Amino acid sequence: MLKNRNIPFGYCMINGEYAVNNSEADAIHKIFTDFISGKSIKTITAEMKIPYNSGKTVWNINMVYRILENKKYLGGNGFPKIISGEEFGRAAKLKAKRNTYRKPAPKKNSRQLENIAYEYDPTEEIQRMTNEINRLLDFENADNEKVEALIIKLAQLKYSEIKEVRT
Repeated sequence: MLKNRNIPFGYCMINGEYAVNNSEADAIHKIFTDFISGKSIKTITAEMKIPYNSGKTVWNINMVYRILENKKYLGGNGFPKIISGEEFGRAAKLKAKRNTYRKPAPKKNSRQLENIAYEYDPTEEIQRMTNEINRLLDFENADNEKVEALIIKLAQLKYSEIKEVRT
């Protein structure tokens, strides 16, 4: 059974304090640089060679997403700085832009007198739940019933946010 990391990727403990793990910090820099330069999360994931956990060299996209979202890399609260605020901000803006929902083109019906489109704006709660589901799916022994319940709740939240727009 694989164990979870107790210390965030990129750090190690030295004399009871967080310190930068240089090889992992290099991987973090590569993830941010590649993402900002336009590589997809899937491509970055496939290129990762350094183990995320001891004994686990295979990465998944959720691991890369968590690194791109982890504010600890900016430093503070006992964590040394690994990523600049500028890099973190650029990656966050790109991630938000790439994750923006694009509404499908409305289907035209011969009996339809006006075009109807649907708008969907993901809320912070929807994004939080999506992230939680992704994190749970990372675990080999995930509680399937809990994941299924969260997925259903997320679908209900998303459905409640759909708005009809007449054009």
